[in-house]
Amino acid sequence: MKNKIILCWMLCLALPGWSAVTLPYIENSPAPANFSWFCPEKLAKGQPEKVVPPAELDVRSCDVSSWDFSGYTKDELADVLTFDSKTVLPSKNKLPKGFNAKKILKNGKNPGLHLHKLHKQGITGKGVSVAILDQNLLTTHQEYAKNLVWYEENIWWKPADSSMHGAAVASILAGKTVGVAPQANLFYFAPEFGRSSEDRYDAAPNARALRRIAQVNKQLPAEQKIRVVSISRGFTPDDLDAKEFAAAKKALEDDGIAVFTTQDVFTLNRTHSRDNPDKADYCRPAYWLKKEKLPSYAAFQDVFAPTDFRVVAAPNGHGDYVHYANGGLSWAVPYVAGLYALGVQVRPGLTKAEFLQAVAATNDTRQCTFQGQAFTSKLVNPQKLIKFLQK
Repeated sequence: MKNKIILCWMLCLALPGWSAVTLPYIENSPAPANFSWFCPEKLAKGQPEKVVPPAELDVRSCDVSSWDFSGYTKDELADVLTFDSKTVLPSKNKLPKGFNAKKILKNGKNPGLHLHKLHKQGITGKGVSVAILDQNLLTTHQEYAKNLVWYEENIWWKPADSSMHGAAVASILAGKTVGVAPQANLFYFAPEFGRSSEDRYDAAPNARALRRIAQVNKQLPAEQKIRVVSISRGFTPDDLDAKEFAAAKKALEDDGIAVFTTQDVFTLNRTHSRDNPDKADYCRPAYWLKKEKLPSYAAFQDVFAPTDFRVVAAPNGHGDYVHYANGGLSWAVPYVAGLYALGVQVRPGLTKAEFLQAVAATNDTRQCTFQGQAFTSKLVNPQKLIKFLQK
């Protein structure tokens, strides 16, 4: 069986307008991100006053060994600090007692919600093809390099370095330790993702990328066709070429490919960064949502997934990782797309409508209090979800 799979991936694809290519097809390999500008520019004034949530203190790849964090508790610092494998922190006497950056980076790789229990059962997204539309990617990162079977660029400003966004979403979806679906086959398209004009977002490049996915999919054997697309971006009718994007998205979905954007997801997170991702009390709402909006939290009809305090692949080193104190909906989309890939593995004919119905039927309801405000929220339950789909 293994030899048959290898042979399948080595088949030549005769794509219209293209010479024959083989899988894996990697069009380009962007260099690791260069953060040499970041610290002098962002931290020019030195150590700031004590930072409290929802604000974050971003010291990625910076040398802050001269700073003094002893005025924080270990949770206070972990909850606001965004740092990576290259950050140089102070000695222990200038850090809160019990704060351990290496342990935070290690434990934070766990995707949480007992997903590793599903992985140990062999439910890993193996054999399921997933696609991401996002910014350019550090293709060689150890988290997903072996899963990456397609990488194609069409970026209007052609950055030389890898993006932080790309490495994060790729690892959340299909990373070997960070990922929800660690054995999924990853197709990655980097269109003109951030282009805007006339003060409006231009959705046309994303529409072209969706049509490109349809084109590629037609050349793949049935068992290897892309089943889900993750786009960490929101789209509105006011976007330029909004109709073109909607038509391309509908065409894919009519062909049985689920497309998830930030319009499909919301977020609920463990209360503190140091909490165990599997056993945590998930009661931290979206950090940008105003307190008076919390009573309406449960009314959102989206799929709720964790985003804050995520440790993901860093763009500036093939084996580097980064802890983000705050995570936006961009991190929720690949998480949910990963859950969809697990669903397809156990139920090959799964549709997006069936998936959303299954999520609604298996959600956990949580009664929470955050900063003195009581609210009710939903949270996806991966184990219940997969058991439901297996029926």
